[in-house]
This record gives sequence, structure tokens and C-alpha cells, in this order.
Amino acid sequence: MPNTAVAALKKASKGLLYQSEQDEPFTTFSWRSKEDPTPEVVRKLGKHKPDSPVEELSVAEFFADLTCEEAWHGPDEKAVVVGYRGLLAAIQEHLKGATVFRVGETKITIYLVGKTSQGNLAGLKTTALET
Repeated sequence: MPNTAVAALKKASKGLLYQSEQDEPFTTFSWRSKEDPTPEVVRKLGKHKPDSPVEELSVAEFFADLTCEEAWHGPDEKAVVVGYRGLLAAIQEHLKGATVFRVGETKITIYLVGKTSQGNLAGLKTTALET
């Protein structure tokens, strides 16, 4: 059975780049795990070192600036805001208990992870470069 959550997230994130010092696309993932998303679970399933630093954010915190249209935005920036609003809606619709985890320092792997209707963990991953 196809994973409808992953398909919806892939569609909603298409063409979006996460902006940092190096803009990166989002990729989807699905982990066969019934565990709740915690820093330890994300380190393990994301294949990070057990002592990698992890910052946990709410989905609302992560998307606050990304979904906020500013007066100075031109058509391109407004289109990106609309795209991020669609992505946020897809996450809210398809992932229960979604949380954001930022793993690492300088080159940070960002996971937006929650549970699918089947109870497995799934979400989106991107990278931020912060020097």
C-alpha cells in the first residue's frame, strides 16, 4: 500500500528550498518505527552519532517566518510563502504529533517528523548551513 502521507509531503514540498547559507530542497522519508519522535529516536533512525546535538522545535515555530508574508515581498517571495503554507497544511493533515528536530552544528540536518495514519514515522528532511 503506498504511503499517502509521504506522497502528499513530496507533492507539497516540490520546488521549495529551505534557505540558509546554502539553499537545500526537502526530501521525504518513512521509517518503519512505531516509536514516538524523540531526539534519541531521530538520532538513531537518521544514523547520527548518539551524542549529536539536537534542538527540538514545534512545527509552528519552524514555519512562523516561512509562512509570513511581508510588505516588501515581491511575486516570487509571495509564491514561496504560499508554497510553505501548503506544506504546513500537508504536514498538519498527514502527520500526527509532528515535531521538528535540528541535528548537528554548522551543517544541520532538519527533520520534520510525525506519525502517519499507519502509526509509522515519516516526514521531510533538509539541510541548513549555519557558519
